[in-house]
Amino acid sequence: MTTGGVDALKAAIRRSLPLLIGLIVLGIIAVNVFQQARGARYEATSKVLVTSTPLTSIISGTQPGFVDPERVQQTAIGIAESSEVYRVAAARNHQQHGSAGDLQSAVSVSADTNNDLISFTASSSDPEEAVGMANAVARGYIGFRKRLAGAQIADTIKGLKESLDQLPSDDPKRSRVEGNLSRLQVLQDNASDSQLVESATSAGKTSPAPLKDSVVGLSIGLIIGLLLIAIREAVDTTARSEGDVEDLLGLPVLASVRTVPRHSRLVTYGRHEGEFADAYALLAAQLVHTKAGGEGAALAITSAVPKEGKTITAANLAVAVARRGSNAILADFDFRKPGVGETFGLPEDAPGAIQVMSREVPLESALWSASLEGTRPVLESGGSTPAHPPRTGGIRAPQSNGSLRVLPAGGATRSAPHQEQLQYLLTMLQSEADLVILDTPPALLTVEVAELSRLVDAVLLIVRQGVVTQRNLRALQRQLRTWPSDILGTVMTDVRTDTKYADYGKAY
Repeated sequence: MTTGGVDALKAAIRRSLPLLIGLIVLGIIAVNVFQQARGARYEATSKVLVTSTPLTSIISGTQPGFVDPERVQQTAIGIAESSEVYRVAAARNHQQHGSAGDLQSAVSVSADTNNDLISFTASSSDPEEAVGMANAVARGYIGFRKRLAGAQIADTIKGLKESLDQLPSDDPKRSRVEGNLSRLQVLQDNASDSQLVESATSAGKTSPAPLKDSVVGLSIGLIIGLLLIAIREAVDTTARSEGDVEDLLGLPVLASVRTVPRHSRLVTYGRHEGEFADAYALLAAQLVHTKAGGEGAALAITSAVPKEGKTITAANLAVAVARRGSNAILADFDFRKPGVGETFGLPEDAPGAIQVMSREVPLESALWSASLEGTRPVLESGGSTPAHPPRTGGIRAPQSNGSLRVLPAGGATRSAPHQEQLQYLLTMLQSEADLVILDTPPALLTVEVAELSRLVDAVLLIVRQGVVTQRNLRALQRQLRTWPSDILGTVMTDVRTDTKYADYGKAY
């Protein structure tokens, strides 16, 4: 298996680790409960020695040629597993230990490759019954083989007698035939090529055995879990890795952001800042050398489908850009399902982009200034451009005079604004900021992003790991070919990582 294949296998197991652990625990519990409900089980074993010398050699008194011991064992086991053996065993004991079917279901047969011993192991809830069944089947096996050998000798005696009758009285061959006939008649009553060498005298308890049963349950749960993971990975068509995204879109993954804690949005503030601020700061630093790093640049952030983390990415990236000393504006251009205002805790009835485009309110009245320090942003309405040195063009190196202003959507609409309205608003925003970050709708579901791509300088795509399908990314890639703006790359969100450096920035 290649390194890529090993990494893919590790990633698949890591994604399904809760399922795998759950199935293993369930397997251990299930096996132990089953064994406890089944009750105590006991096993007893009897052993029979089977000679490897052919009966014909015994009869003729000749030295046998090569005898394959493995074949002899296979033959012995085959005879031991025949139903006739169990009928003989049941009849000899007058079904004291059950019928032939009961014996056959309770007794297993095995052979030792190092000798000619055949073992009969009986399992029962009664230790005395286990001993009786093992001995009964072993003796039944010996009796059945004796019957087979006796039948073979009887046929040979009959043939010799017929040959003797046909020989003249003075024929020298008669003495040899008569000698063989005498030996056969002696063997006829003791014709057996097997004998009991170890009778079962006691039975050992085999279950419940918590340790053994737990190992069996673990193995079963592990096997089922790996099969389910394999099936799940085979039918899963979502983008699972950075390589998947780069191959499907033909764009670099600029950043990978870990799973944001539930009910958290602005993770660049407060107790989550140590875990996430660096990821967004690194992303902001990369924008310096792109079209988004130019003076008054506009950057649209979008995704293929909803719930991929574009609003969270836009908000935290805007904070990171402002902390690098830039005058940043975050504007909500997702007019169908706006989320920027809720992310920053703005009033639901606050005017925003919709009112500015319709010229109901001036831009200054719709902007909110956000503080960059503290455990959460402090918002002030009517945000004007903060006093700091003139723009030098693009995203500057970290310093203390950056600013962030937020423009909410100002409500929700079903229809997209006209391109002239979008251009009017965007032009005003660009004149007020070093970088305007636009939170836009999903590109595959609305027309706004296609229109905005003609107005903005660059576009950043958000891909949530394990959510968007490969088919959707291919469809998005076809759209990207028609967009005139610069497509910077992608940001993967909700990335589950096991790297030992994952908590490097976490405060302790």
